Amino acid sequence: MNRCSIIVHSVNGNSYIIATYLQELLVQKNVDARLYRVEDNDLHILANQSDTVNDFYEDIQALPIANDKTLQKSQMVILGCPTTFGNVSAEMKTFMDSTFPLSEDQSLAGKYFACFTSCAHSTCEGAFCLDTLIHYAQSMGMIHIPFGVHMDLISANQPVSGIVHLAGKENAIRPSQQLGDVLALYADILAKYLVTGN
Repeated sequence: MNRCSIIVHSVNGNSYIIATYLQELLVQKNVDARLYRVEDNDLHILANQSDTVNDFYEDIQALPIANDKTLQKSQMVILGCPTTFGNVSAEMKTFMDSTFPLSEDQSLAGKYFACFTSCAHSTCEGAFCLDTLIHYAQSMGMIHIPFGVHMDLISANQPVSGIVHLAGKENAIRPSQQLGDVLALYADILAKYLVTGN
């Protein structure tokens, strides 16, 4: 069974919810989907200040921390994080930077890649974050699997490149059933690459 590593940075829990649902969907499709987190040394401070952050703090902290070996052992890597000023979160950027040697030895070349983000303001802002994640994957030689265009889900307002969740100004809007339908379709697409190879 080919391994898929879902590596998440989550503050308010929205990226964590998306990651766990994607994992569940992929496991149902016979994918060895595993969930990891990137380090966030300040999350405990925010959890003491915000109920929204505290809701999933312990669940997030219980996840194993991703490293180079996590990536190297995976046939597919899915990255997800909050959008910050149209970019990835500082913690996700730190993780990506830490893996720079893998771009030099190209040990991730040919592996599959997908991505998602949780964004406060707009789908367009979230799409910029996805662009950064995709550029990282391409620098590593990974093959990006886009969400694509789906006319039956056009009202979901998703970019072609990946998944964007709009969480609102306080990041308190949790992923909806509509987003669940989008994730289910994306999981179908991703699983085909791992189970059948196309």
